[in-house]
Amino acid sequence: MSSNPKVAISRVSDINSAEAIDSAVREAVTLSCDFASICRGKHVVLKPNVYCPNPAPTTTDPRVIAALIRLAKDSGARKVTVAEGRSISTSLFRKNASTTRDCFAAVGMDKAATENGAEMVFLEEDDFVMLSNPDALVLAEAHVPRTIAEAEVLINVPVLKNHSLTLTTLGIKNLHGTVSDADKLFGHDYHRIPQKLVDILRYNRPALTVIDGVRGQEGDHADMGNTVETAIIISGTDTVAVDAVAESVMGFDNLEVDTTRLAHEQGLGVGDINAIEVVGASVADVRRPFARPDIEISEARFPGLRIRAGDYCKGCEYYVRRGIDRLVENGILDPNDPITLVFGKDPDVNPDIEGRVILLGDCALESKSVKRLRDHLWLTGRLRIVYCCPPMEFRMRALELAGD
Repeated sequence: MSSNPKVAISRVSDINSAEAIDSAVREAVTLSCDFASICRGKHVVLKPNVYCPNPAPTTTDPRVIAALIRLAKDSGARKVTVAEGRSISTSLFRKNASTTRDCFAAVGMDKAATENGAEMVFLEEDDFVMLSNPDALVLAEAHVPRTIAEAEVLINVPVLKNHSLTLTTLGIKNLHGTVSDADKLFGHDYHRIPQKLVDILRYNRPALTVIDGVRGQEGDHADMGNTVETAIIISGTDTVAVDAVAESVMGFDNLEVDTTRLAHEQGLGVGDINAIEVVGASVADVRRPFARPDIEISEARFPGLRIRAGDYCKGCEYYVRRGIDRLVENGILDPNDPITLVFGKDPDVNPDIEGRVILLGDCALESKSVKRLRDHLWLTGRLRIVYCCPPMEFRMRALELAGD
C-alpha cells in the first residue's frame, strides 16, 4: 500500500439526475484508481449500506449502485453482484421489513441491480465460512458470508453520515454487514465496537471504497438523522484514507474518529489526512461540517422523565437517549404520570419512588442501592428491567417497557 494513498472527490452537478450521479461516480472512480485493471475478468461484489428499509440517505442511493454496476461491466467485470445483510435491529424489530430482501425492495435496490444486469445476494441467507486472524483484538474469529469471503473484487459503498455510537458510519463501519448475526451482536458496545470494526476490516478488505455523498445524514443515524445535500462522491482504494477524507469533509478533526485512528495505528491504511493525496475537488471546496450526534439526557429537556443516574459511559447514554426519543415520539412521557429511569453505577435511589420505574443495564442492576429498590418495587408491578451492557433493548422496546 502506498504511503500516500490517492482519494478522489467528485461533485454531483444535479442530485436529482441519475445521469449526473453516474458521471460523478465515473469521475471519482477513474481519478482514484485504474478501475479496469481491478475489474477485468473478475467477479465484482458491491456492498452497499441497506441495513434497514429507509430510503437514502439513511441507506445507499440505488442510483450510485446502478452507476457502479454499469461502470464495472464497462470495465470488463465477468460478473457483478450486489450483496448486503440487514442489521440485527431490523431483523428483530422492523416487522414489515425484517429481511434484506424486504429492505432492497423498499428502497429500490433490487431494481437497481436487476435492471443493470447484476445479481443479488442477501447475506443472512448465504453460507458462512469461519476465518481467524491472530492480530484481531476483539473478533479473533469471524463468520463471513461466502460471497464476501470469496469475492475477487469487493467494492464498499457506504453513505456519508454520522453515527451516535461511533461518530461516523463510513467505509470501515459499513463492513459490519459482512459478518454473521452472532458476530454483529458480539462486542457491540461503546468500549469494543471501534476495535471490532477494525478487526472486520482485517477479514474483509475492499479493493475500492466509494462513499455515496449525493445526500448525507448529519446528527444521529437511523431514523433520527437530518438530510444534508452534500452532492459529492468520494472514492479510493484505501478504505481508511477514504474515511479520513470524508471525516474531514464532515468537519471532524484529523484522526478524531476512533475507527480511523485505530486502523491507522494498526497499519491497515492511512488515516492521517496530511498524508493523503486528494484529487478532483479539494476538501476545502466541499467541506460542510455536520451537526454531531445529540445524546444528552436531562429532566429539563424531557418533561415527564425523572432520572436517577450513577456513573455511565457513552454507550449507556446513547441507548438510553434513543429509547427516550421513542417514548417522546409516541407521546408516552407525561408530566402527570412520570417515568423514572435508573441506570449507571451506584445511582442514588430511594425505594419510595412513585410511578413507573425502569432499571437499565448491568451496572445499575449490580448496585446495592438498586437491589433494595428492585426488591421493593417488584411486588408492586411498577418495575421493568432491561439487562445487558449497554441496554440496547431499551432503545428498541421503549414502548413496551413504558407499559403502552
